[in-house]
Parts: sequence; C-alpha cells; structure tokens
Amino acid sequence: MLNRLIPSLFIAALLLAPAAGQAQERSESPSWWFLEFKAGPFVPNVDDEFSGGATPFKDIFGDKHSIMFKTQMDFLLFKKFGLLGVGADIGFYRIVGKALAEDGTASEDETALILLPLGVKLSYRFDWLAQNYSIPLVPYAKIGLNYVLWWITEGDGSIASWGEGQSGGSATGATWGWEFVLGVALLLDFFDPQSANSLDQETGINNSYIFAEYVWSFNDNFGGGNALMVGGDYWLVGLGVQF
Repeated sequence: MLNRLIPSLFIAALLLAPAAGQAQERSESPSWWFLEFKAGPFVPNVDDEFSGGATPFKDIFGDKHSIMFKTQMDFLLFKKFGLLGVGADIGFYRIVGKALAEDGTASEDETALILLPLGVKLSYRFDWLAQNYSIPLVPYAKIGLNYVLWWITEGDGSIASWGEGQSGGSATGATWGWEFVLGVALLLDFFDPQSANSLDQETGINNSYIFAEYVWSFNDNFGGGNALMVGGDYWLVGLGVQF
C-alpha cells in the first residue's frame, strides 16, 4: 500500500494543479516552524550484528513487525528557495514476543523490546514549485544523527536482566547512529484555498501537508561494535504543518 502512495500523490497533483492555479493569492502570516506527526511499520536490524549466524530477534519476535511512531519539529532557517530547517525528532517503538527458555525454545513468558530514538536533523523541502507554479508536490530530504535508547522488559513490565553476579547486568542501553530520509509531500491547501486562508488567519498555520518518506537508519555506534543494532530501512507516512 505504501508503495502506491507516492504515485497517487503525483496523480492528485496533476488533477489539482489547474484548479489551484485559478485560486486567488493569499497573504500568509509569518512562519518559522514545521511540525510533523508520522508512523510506519518497522523491524530493527538486530540480527544483522550476527552476520547470518544467530537470529535472537527473529527467534523471539518472529517475522512480525510493529509500528514506529515519530514526531519532528524544525526551525526554518531559510525560506527563499525552498525551506531549510534544523530540528529534533523523537520516536517510540515497542514489539512483544515470547522469551526464550534455557534450551532456546520459546517459553510462555512475554518479553518486549522498546526503542526511544532521539535525533537532530537538517531538512530541506523544495516548495518553490508549489508556491510559484501551483504544483502541490514538495520533495524533501533530511540527514542527521540518532541516539536510540533501548530496553527489554519482562512480562510484568520490569527491566529484564542477563547473566548473574558481576558478569550480568540489566538489559538496557543506547546506540548512536545516523539517518538519511527522502520523501514527498502533498500540499493540502490546494484542495480548498479559502479554508486554508481561514486556518492561517485563525491559527497561524500557513500550510498543511500529507507525506510519505523512506528512512535509511544506521544505528550501530558508527560501526564501532559493542552495541545493539537498532537501525533499518522503513516507510513513514504522516501529517505536517508549517506555522
């Protein structure tokens, strides 16, 4: 379904552009911020650490995925030829499976892996065609650093532990990495310019978008090892507002 979303955005843009071109120009309120809410299916590449040997993630969680939720806020540094922004994002991911017994088989006890990714991003959104030629598609790119907090819980919600005595510890940690994003957004103002103008006057929201983006996330302590790998490639779809 996600693979068909971007072609659908292009078709919608072609249909909407003529009508948008006839819309009256509106004066926008000042805007310095861009806020996104987004989500999509995600499977962390934990097992890649073992180079095809052990597969602890698959053994515990199977082939299923869970949903990564994210929100991002950018401050707009430049708005003359597209939007250049710098900002931060935060996410949440939780997947539940069956803990492994001592013999390596699945037990009846539940366990969960929880990720809390934090990031700083540099973003560029090419909205010049949308603003000047009534083409409501806005391609964009992002690049930035990630710091992913992770922990594993037992069935009662407590933090799991591994080993015993001085050789053991709690199943918590954090992994550094970097992330690259490519996406395309559809400017919703073109559906109803009058309502968009009213929304701007009443709330200060200049523009609103729906979007789809593909994320390449490399969370492996920059290849330094000794860290749980929690990156991966995945889709996100969401809603963005400029204000």
